[in-house]
Amino acid sequence: METLYVVQGFHEVDGAVLPEKPVLHGMEEFARRCGEQLARQCEGVLVYAQGADTDRGMYSDPIILAKYGRVPDPRQLSLSGYP
Repeated sequence: METLYVVQGFHEVDGAVLPEKPVLHGMEEFARRCGEQLARQCEGVLVYAQGADTDRGMYSDPIILAKYGRVPDPRQLSLSGYP
């Protein structure tokens, strides 16, 4: 199982914080840096790691690495099996 590092940006529309398309990275350090940079442009950013076996469609529970700004509660985002 490989580890995916995901940067998820969020933007506000009519008071609701909505997800943008997630960006996948192969290295944690790069994902964290990209999250910091994206936080300057978005309402919020979530950076997380997730084990994935894409051939079998299996994903581990995500591990939140960083959170910037206004982000919905991760339990409500249904990150499991996400990207």
